[in-house]
Amino acid sequence: MSYHILHLTTPNCAISTDKGLLFCKYKSGETNMISLADIKAIIVATHGVTFTNSALAKLLENNVVILHCNNSYQPTGWSLPLQRIVRPKVFYNQISRNEDFEIKLWKNVLKSKINNQANCLDIIGNKEHTLYKLIKKPLVSESNIARQYWKHYFDEIGNPIKREHENAENFENICLNYGYAVIKTLIYRAIIVHGLLPELGIHHLGKYNSTPLVYDLMEPYRPFVDYYFYKFVQDFEQDYNSENLKEWAKFVSMAIKCYRIKINGISYKIVDSVDLYIEKIAESYMQYDCSNLFLPQLKEQYLHIDKHRNREYEE
Repeated sequence: MSYHILHLTTPNCAISTDKGLLFCKYKSGETNMISLADIKAIIVATHGVTFTNSALAKLLENNVVILHCNNSYQPTGWSLPLQRIVRPKVFYNQISRNEDFEIKLWKNVLKSKINNQANCLDIIGNKEHTLYKLIKKPLVSESNIARQYWKHYFDEIGNPIKREHENAENFENICLNYGYAVIKTLIYRAIIVHGLLPELGIHHLGKYNSTPLVYDLMEPYRPFVDYYFYKFVQDFEQDYNSENLKEWAKFVSMAIKCYRIKINGISYKIVDSVDLYIEKIAESYMQYDCSNLFLPQLKEQYLHIDKHRNREYEE
């Protein structure tokens, strides 16, 4: 079994089942199908999706998790088989809070982020940074690394500004924050599907109605967004401005589907690599073991455009 996670992103499609198959019929009349036995979860990330009652029953009988999202693509609820917790051992091990394991896990995640930041600067042409040296220090200073990274990054963008996390005014920061929000949504959905609690972080502190684990685990993917924005800027022969925000949104959507990473000989879209990344995090909780993590590497991605496939129906 391949255990696909289906991302339903095309509006107004109809889901039904027959003879062990799941059918997705689009408004255009086109239909895709997949074996029910191969489905692990369905993420409904658009509007107008309908399920027949028999389809829902069959999916739940096959232990398929159905995650429902709102108009902002944020998870709002899910459908689960009766008396089921997704991966109980993962759930119980997470709430047990093994401090040594969580420290080791965070070090792996943080190192992956900083390596990707260094790779991003390398790729966009900056050779003056010393991030690789800073990573090797016994005590890694995130603030020092961030200051150096953003200075070199914005210099390469051509606008030496400061990084704004909230209430951003500069177009560059507004775009970066939007891109991070897209990644945050993907991480959030994957965390829920793979049985982790987003409210229990490994580094960020929990606050009322917050999801610290999402912010922890999205860190390695932030430099991917930085790289995509650099590429976006390079596409403009003239100055870009706030009117280009819609174009940036389209570019991000294209990037996470058209850029891929090869893992163990298999090519994954960035959007699908998030699921594998979080799945390996969940598995690490099973034995409190970080040895088999998949940590995304920016330098391993490549652009792949399938001109024959324009349907946003992801398997």
